[in-house]
Amino acid sequence: MVSIRSQGFAALCVAALLAGSGGALAQGKDMSMGNVNPPKHGTSVASQQFIDKLAELSGGKLKVTHHHSGALGGEREVAQQVQLGAVEFAPVTTAPLSTLVPEASVFQLPYIFRDYDHMFKALDGSDTLAKYYEGVLDKKGLRLVGFIAAGYRGIYGHGAINGLADVKGKKVRVQEDKILVATFKALGMISTPIAFPEVATALQTKVIDFAEGGINTFYHNKFYDMAKHVADVRHTHQAVALIMAKAAWAKQDAAGQAAIAGAWAHARQFNRAFILDEDKSIQDLVRAKGVSITKPDATPFRQATQGVYEEFYATPAGKDARRMVDFILAIK
Repeated sequence: MVSIRSQGFAALCVAALLAGSGGALAQGKDMSMGNVNPPKHGTSVASQQFIDKLAELSGGKLKVTHHHSGALGGEREVAQQVQLGAVEFAPVTTAPLSTLVPEASVFQLPYIFRDYDHMFKALDGSDTLAKYYEGVLDKKGLRLVGFIAAGYRGIYGHGAINGLADVKGKKVRVQEDKILVATFKALGMISTPIAFPEVATALQTKVIDFAEGGINTFYHNKFYDMAKHVADVRHTHQAVALIMAKAAWAKQDAAGQAAIAGAWAHARQFNRAFILDEDKSIQDLVRAKGVSITKPDATPFRQATQGVYEEFYATPAGKDARRMVDFILAIK
């Protein structure tokens, strides 16, 4: 299984397999990774850690070219390319991934994660989530490498938000996910699904009043040049699935697969520390760009969106994935 929790165990697996195979690894052309984020975004940094470690563990035999900043298209498009085998790897936010794998909407349910500690316990405390999503992604021609923690999400745009009254009737960009559409509709907003590469233009031209997204994404994509208000509502703590083409995984011999597992174990450990460290300074960096940050009481937001869970459970994917929701919510 790719989603190995222990970096030490993964490294031992790699060493043992290399020793047993005389260092042989599956040969072939360099692989590619499609990534919508700019180089300094935490998801990009974690992805590059994975790439660099993979080259190291494979003795330079498994090389991946990192096409960041949306060079290969938006997240949904890149996920489709991975599904077809045209691209080998991609970090894809679980919201656009849900257009191919509806069960991934679990991660967009409002306030499903209380905080980073809760999220890390869900992702890393056992292999429950990994095993479930390995199964559902496998049916779609995808291989789960692991889940990157990409930070909390809020609302940013052209006005200060101090409470629910400030969002009523406002047009908000949401990721391409039915749960997020339902969430912001429940808040009284006009949900507008827009692919990430189009967000900057939509804000600049004021086609939308607000966008929901990570404050780190807001900063690294320089959205502060066109939107001067951020509301820290933390309706989700974003998970990004690092996926691989199922066909590309199948082409790897045991040593190659172990190198991928070991590279992910390294990148996962790096990511968990990175996102917590970034959280200490990101709001100060945003304020330094002339942006105001409000922190409205989350209770009314949470209460207004509870019905979204039942909407999800009423779908075939939600009915099946409900046990993952129950698993997450039961974590103390």
